Amino acid sequence: MTASRYKAPKGFLAGNRFGLNLFDLFKEDEDGGGYSLSGFEGLAPSFTTQNLEKGRGGVLGYKTSPNAPKFSRVSAFSLTPEQSASSAPSASTAKADLGSIAAQYGATGLFGHMDYVKAKDQGYTDEQIGDWMRKNPDLVNPVNRPGAEGGLYEQLARGSVNTAQATTREFADAMKTFQPPGGELGATQVFKEARAYEGAPQISTLFGQDAKYFGGEDLKAARMSGYSDQEIKDFLEENINLLRGGNVPGGENELGQLTAEFKQPEPQPSSSGGGGGSSTGIGLSATVEGNPEGANYFGGADVAAAQSAGRSAADIFKAFQDYSAQGKTRGPNAPGGSEYEKWKALAGA
Repeated sequence: MTASRYKAPKGFLAGNRFGLNLFDLFKEDEDGGGYSLSGFEGLAPSFTTQNLEKGRGGVLGYKTSPNAPKFSRVSAFSLTPEQSASSAPSASTAKADLGSIAAQYGATGLFGHMDYVKAKDQGYTDEQIGDWMRKNPDLVNPVNRPGAEGGLYEQLARGSVNTAQATTREFADAMKTFQPPGGELGATQVFKEARAYEGAPQISTLFGQDAKYFGGEDLKAARMSGYSDQEIKDFLEENINLLRGGNVPGGENELGQLTAEFKQPEPQPSSSGGGGGSSTGIGLSATVEGNPEGANYFGGADVAAAQSAGRSAADIFKAFQDYSAQGKTRGPNAPGGSEYEKWKALAGA
């Protein structure tokens, strides 16, 4: 251990003046740059002086009285442990417990995507978060626990968390009492403001008034997340059924103008035998939510196509039921998941 270094003041090393041989404590460094506490590493010296009163006090007057108090000066030298900078507590390094974060920020009080975002803001690593989720499964939303397909833990394991799925407590509470107004272009969710996201398997449609269509708020969120207009156009050209109303190619909205050169989608038949035996006529998409491995699962892209074809909420929920019975739903689309339950409520089932 390196000896503590202190520059001795002039006249301080005065032999046995303070009752101990200071020359034995302070020895000049080899480089002559100061004095070190030899044999007392890790201790810091302190020096105090105090006037002590002798005799009787409490005498006031202009002249010196023979009864006036007399004083003696007492000096004290002590050694106390040093406090290193690394041992001092720092407010910047303090972190909230992950369970507390979930209770404060997440949609349900159980750990989810919004809690992940807040934990990362406080300096937690993916490894720390994953380890905590394994040790505290009861504090994690069931769809995000280890073993839940497509959830937060699985995303952590593959190194790409979709933060577009983060939902605030306010939004979740508002959705509990939300009543869709109906109509072709009616909202199906509480309006969700655009924000930056990362880790999404494709450009997200979760913002605005409908999580299944791409609108102005989704465009704003995609730009905030670093996507270029060309990347957005390329995505929409492959997913043109995500556009509706004034956002369709050539429409009056910004998206309509951005995609003006696109060919209008062909009307989809209202009934067909596709979809792996589903009686609703809603077929499986080539990819589900951008997951190349999801071709055999019913999900968001299928719902969007069904809505574009004018299918009712009852038809769509029946597709959820049929595909679930065939084992072709997972994550939020499986029975008990957020999307399954949302369409169940919309269908009045």
